[in-house]
Amino acid sequence: MTPTAYVDESEPGDRRDPGVYILGAVIVPDRAEDALRAAVQRAKPAGASKLHWTESDRRHRVSVTDELSRHDWNGLVVVGLHESTTRSERRRRLTLERLLVELPARGVHTAVLESRGPADRHDRAHVDALRARRALSGVRIDHKPGAVEPLLWVADTLCGVIGRDRQGESTYLDVLRPKIEVVENPR
Repeated sequence: MTPTAYVDESEPGDRRDPGVYILGAVIVPDRAEDALRAAVQRAKPAGASKLHWTESDRRHRVSVTDELSRHDWNGLVVVGLHESTTRSERRRRLTLERLLVELPARGVHTAVLESRGPADRHDRAHVDALRARRALSGVRIDHKPGAVEPLLWVADTLCGVIGRDRQGESTYLDVLRPKIEVVENPR
């Protein structure tokens, strides 16, 4: 079977990195999914619905990145570089388009995105439009709630790691660098 990409986003929205939209995809071989799920479930703080980068302190982030470094997966992170005046949903569409175009070259034909509830329809409409223009083929998307799919927590971590690196803190990326490919998408 082909691997699945689990995708989450981050929009730092801070003055040091305005206009940036980050989509992180963790690509996990089928045989390694259960072990990685179990590892991130163990790393989830007690009482939390999911493991979330922004809610973790430095010590926990170090522990999580160290644990992730021991598992079989690869990451693809697309950093959308946009004007700070570009609307958030447009940033997402442009960054998602680049990510979905990149995935088939890595043997991925299914992307599971963290659900945004009713806004999921915007992703589906965009993918349908890309297919109609023949700008995309061979990839399908699904949505799952973040709390029910631990592999989405890994994608969240990738976004956080890249976001911190873009702000000058490379500690976490240094641990995971062999597993992560970063693609910048200027628009």
